[in-house]
Amino acid sequence: MNGKIEAKRQHTEQGKGHFLDLKLPIGWLLSAYGVLLGIYGLVTKKEMYEKSLGFNLNLAWGVLMLVIGAGFLLTAFLKRGKDG
Repeated sequence: MNGKIEAKRQHTEQGKGHFLDLKLPIGWLLSAYGVLLGIYGLVTKKEMYEKSLGFNLNLAWGVLMLVIGAGFLLTAFLKRGKDG
């Protein structure tokens, strides 16, 4: 009898989702770092990137982090909209 009650409770709790979705803070953090790194890459002088064969690594990584952070946020907001 107790097993049936436990199974029913687990079944109803499965659809609720988690209390804290980790995609939100990770997405905000990566997006913020990406924006800061991208801005830093835009305002630094070209001479700084001679060691990296003239490739602006700060701008490239900033854009990549911003895209990944936006992906995390998009999936978190789409899931939230579907649940609510």
